Amino acid sequence: MSPHTPVIGRGAVVSACAILERVIKTNAELESLLLEYGLSGHVGSGGSIAKTMLNLQRFAVQTPSFGVQTDYGNKTLAELLLDLAIRLDGSNADHEQWGKLERYLNLDGFALLKNVSQGMFSKEETITGFTLALPNFVALPESASEVDVLLDRNDFSVAKRHLQSAKENITQADWEAANSQCRTFLEALTNAIADRLHPSEAATRASGLAKRQLLADKGFLSREKHEFGDGNKQTFLPGLAKLLHPDGAHPGISTQYDAMFRLQLVVVTARWMLMRLEKELGR
Repeated sequence: MSPHTPVIGRGAVVSACAILERVIKTNAELESLLLEYGLSGHVGSGGSIAKTMLNLQRFAVQTPSFGVQTDYGNKTLAELLLDLAIRLDGSNADHEQWGKLERYLNLDGFALLKNVSQGMFSKEETITGFTLALPNFVALPESASEVDVLLDRNDFSVAKRHLQSAKENITQADWEAANSQCRTFLEALTNAIADRLHPSEAATRASGLAKRQLLADKGFLSREKHEFGDGNKQTFLPGLAKLLHPDGAHPGISTQYDAMFRLQLVVVTARWMLMRLEKELGR
């Protein structure tokens, strides 16, 4: 695995363990899995499925990259748990826990692979595996991590809170709120950049639009390259702002894939602006 490849995070690990706890029926079945994958020396038996699974969950959260030998080759512990959940329960893909697991995986940069067939009364969905959602060079986790570092370095705490809220709203399946937080994050970031680079003049600009106009006037945003424009011109940032949250925070008007697309857009855009800020500050 490349050092830049996304990794399965804490939320997905915990969600996969919750699915396994539901489908594993006996202590003997669980103990057999621990023995097969060389985990019995690291995960103590709790006397019940729930307690042993909690011990496994703790170990997996602390060491998700722990190497495990399987009949399909070497895997990380996090990958193994997800594989087991898919193998033992993948046909129940409509279960609420699978939706939660999928949202966490999306934030980690992965997507579930599904087969959909027409049953007698409705469509039947079977989960067959998982894969990277995006090529490594545009993966959200790596970009998000760098954006978080740059937000902290510049003390852009307001913008960072909105970005974190967008991620949390996605894990809670509140797509419209996530869209709203993405747009607010982008506005907070451009406001903070204007305040950092041109504090005196920014203090006289009451609105976020006026601060973005200031950034364009000073050359941080290029009008010539269509990064920003006044009025109804077809330019990048104003167009992105309209795309991020066009219909307000009304339930049912967005989807999981819309929300993830918007989050990915603002993270990549934020990284682009923050790296430009670093250059402006001579770092």
